[in-house]
Amino acid sequence: MFLYRVKIEELDASRRLRLRDDLSRGEENLRAQCPIREMSVVAEGRADELDIYLALDDFIETEQLQRLAGELNALFGKESLPRVSAELIHI
Repeated sequence: MFLYRVKIEELDASRRLRLRDDLSRGEENLRAQCPIREMSVVAEGRADELDIYLALDDFIETEQLQRLAGELNALFGKESLPRVSAELIHI
């Protein structure tokens, strides 16, 4: 299994709430892009950040991961882009 962690920083409070809601509404579309076993959005810790954890199947194609990253980037929007980092960890 893989863990795909996306950390979004430099968010103001309203943008953080909006992004969290967008992720909840867009979860089905994200699952269509990639075999996601579980998805968790964590808004604890610093007030200006949001962590997204996606548990992915062992067998994932590069194209699926690229589409998933593209869908996530589209949710972040183009205006005032937040600082985003991601890591893929094989568990």
